[in-house]
Amino acid sequence: MRRLLNLDPFCCLHRMGKGVLLGFLVMVTTACQSTPGGIPASAVVVTAAQNGGAVSVKPGQMLVIELSGNPSTGYVWQLVQSPSAQYLLPDGTKRFQSDAERVSQSQIETQYIRFVAQEVGELTLELNYVIPNVGPQPDTRRFSVDVVIE
Repeated sequence: MRRLLNLDPFCCLHRMGKGVLLGFLVMVTTACQSTPGGIPASAVVVTAAQNGGAVSVKPGQMLVIELSGNPSTGYVWQLVQSPSAQYLLPDGTKRFQSDAERVSQSQIETQYIRFVAQEVGELTLELNYVIPNVGPQPDTRRFSVDVVIE
């Protein structure tokens, strides 16, 4: 009696070219290494763990500040002062993590603030976790990082 359906997923593996299999593996690996929100893999991502530290980027490279918060409280991360456009240009994107991305993190949401490095130099980025139009309070959470563009 002939079998009409083969449920073995590897039965046809020998028929597939090694190139097809390799291409599939590269595609899956690349997808797993991508960062959220269209942030390129070459971007330098700075997190709360680097608060008070320093980071180096190259001209033309994207710098992303990734900080967690709770949007239901009305608080967001805001720059204390916009950086000089000579060194860093904001790319206009303040992206928040989607519901699907934070499904297991309760009300915690990640805010991404993106910049593109321009020319060689040094500056400090400072952010406060505030309610917009209210401003910082004595107990305001703060974040700062020294940026070296080289």
